[in-house]
Amino acid sequence: MSDTHSSSYDAVTDHSDAPQEPQQSTSSPYRRASIAFFFALSGLAMSNWAVRLPDIRRTLAINDAQIGLLLLCPVVGSLGLTLLSSYLIGAFGSRRTTRIGAYLIVLSLVLIGWSPNPYTLGGALLVFGAGMGLMNISMNDQASSLERRYRRSIMSSFHGIFSLGGMIGSLSGGALASIGLIPAYHLTIIAALLFVGILVSKRLLIKPQPRQQSAKGPLFVIPKGRLWLVGGIAAATVFVEGSMADWSSLFLTEAGSSTGFAALGLAVFTGSMAVGRLLGDKWIDAAGPRLALQVGGALGIIGLAIAVIFATPITSLVGFVLAGLGMASLFPCLIGLAGKTPDMEPSQAISSVAMMGYVSMMGGPPMLGFLSHAVGLRLAFVALLLSSIVIVALASPAARSNAPK
Repeated sequence: MSDTHSSSYDAVTDHSDAPQEPQQSTSSPYRRASIAFFFALSGLAMSNWAVRLPDIRRTLAINDAQIGLLLLCPVVGSLGLTLLSSYLIGAFGSRRTTRIGAYLIVLSLVLIGWSPNPYTLGGALLVFGAGMGLMNISMNDQASSLERRYRRSIMSSFHGIFSLGGMIGSLSGGALASIGLIPAYHLTIIAALLFVGILVSKRLLIKPQPRQQSAKGPLFVIPKGRLWLVGGIAAATVFVEGSMADWSSLFLTEAGSSTGFAALGLAVFTGSMAVGRLLGDKWIDAAGPRLALQVGGALGIIGLAIAVIFATPITSLVGFVLAGLGMASLFPCLIGLAGKTPDMEPSQAISSVAMMGYVSMMGGPPMLGFLSHAVGLRLAFVALLLSSIVIVALASPAARSNAPK
């Protein structure tokens, strides 16, 4: 992945702040840390409420099918904002949209924790999905803009921070669940800490350079040509990631583990992803996108097969580690391929692939819930294994067709 896929939205005027921002170089570590915080926020928020799903299910007396239905709510919230993200970023700038999305996510955590019934929980998840849909594309746009200034690959490290946030969130969430702290207090505390982080970090997001006219993006961005292959791999990859975020704890619970131990499922998965992504930039540059995608998909197949076949707490953890390592660098690699496609303008290509991935992240877990209700969660995880097979099958044509001409 190179610096050629920088965002055209850098040239869009962002009027979100009247005061002057702190005087820092656009390639300074402070800017990088600021953008990284919003990646971490996404992982922390998602994992903290996901590891409390067993407690929420028990408190509200809902079954797997009802959980699957509830998990459709963030899909609805995310879908519209994700589809409109290219237009919104073009109109308002990725700096402002990143902040708004972060505020919605923090608000949703409080609402999720204090939801007294499935209906209010559905509304809270709707807000969560809206925040994720708005912020996920815009923070990737910020990262792409900064990567151009660094003139080397740094995208994978940002996604590593997302995974690291997921690991920390799942470990802290599991620890708080183990000491008996109810989800309402737990998620309110996390929301307060993240809110403080937003206030500290928001000023150093990249501010686009002003022009006389705003270069608004199209209302909807649809992939063109063989970019659909890249988007298809992104959807398969994020289906695994999103499903593991929401269902790994329940998988281990059904395998006979305690609630506290079950939180380790998400922790080891996101932790191994964090390690893989923090090292991923060098791996992608050395191996090339085709081999990186094939090896990642193969590790996913092996890891998920171990979890499904043996289905004990310990063997499942081993499988989750391998699957996490496999999935680690895939999405950053795909963002790099999208930026090099000859079929679309780079920033729009990135937006279209990211859109397919994040819609899959929101839509995959509910689908897995319905499948789990029909055949059981263990067999439902076979769908994740099949997604890894799709990644391997599409890797070669996707990498070949999107090489720059």
